[in-house]
Amino acid sequence: MAEITKRIVLFLISLVLIILYLVSATTSYAEVTYEYETTEKHFRFYTIDWIVEKDDSGQPFVCGTKVSTFDMSGRKFIIEYYYLLKDNNTIVTRFDVSAIQMSVMDPDSHELDVYDIKLYGSIITKDDKEILAGMRSAGSTYRGVGAEYYEFDREGNTNIFKTLYKGRYELEIYTIPGVSFKVPIRVNLQYRKEHEYKIDNCIAQLVVNYKKEKEQESKVFVDEDIANRVG
Repeated sequence: MAEITKRIVLFLISLVLIILYLVSATTSYAEVTYEYETTEKHFRFYTIDWIVEKDDSGQPFVCGTKVSTFDMSGRKFIIEYYYLLKDNNTIVTRFDVSAIQMSVMDPDSHELDVYDIKLYGSIITKDDKEILAGMRSAGSTYRGVGAEYYEFDREGNTNIFKTLYKGRYELEIYTIPGVSFKVPIRVNLQYRKEHEYKIDNCIAQLVVNYKKEKEQESKVFVDEDIANRVG
């Protein structure tokens, strides 16, 4: 009886370790964690935050939203949608969805096995309307899926960043081509309107930095042109 009790306790400890790992794994931006009891078999947990990364001069070059969700099955999905100001001074928008699976190798030692889940497609829908989608590229070694957009739609993308932060939409996942299942992203219980200043400020500074670089590029072009004419 004592041995059975010991194994039950060790198993519960392993579950706690899984939760702690899932909260920390690939959630370097996460500040908010909340949970919902859904119609699924397990409780589902969520972490969500703005993505803001700055360069050595303190200027942002990445602005967006990151959402992670997992349950006690040990399966976790990570959604990222963000602006990236590249080294060549172009702004692209990236959509990325990845997934990991964790299992307990040995309840006695708490050893865990973690591996990436290969995805073939992902779609985010809100109110039965598709707002984002990504597919696996042919020959890609990356196990997640995503897309990159070169059109700069500041207003439209800012709205999507905020929608992802607020929650209340569905993530449709294809782990087998042609076969999908849906993961609910519930309302962010910690959302407040004033939280949006962080993403608004990040985008504003990123655009200012982008325009400054453009102005510098145009000045260099004019100077070279004048020099060539004089010569």
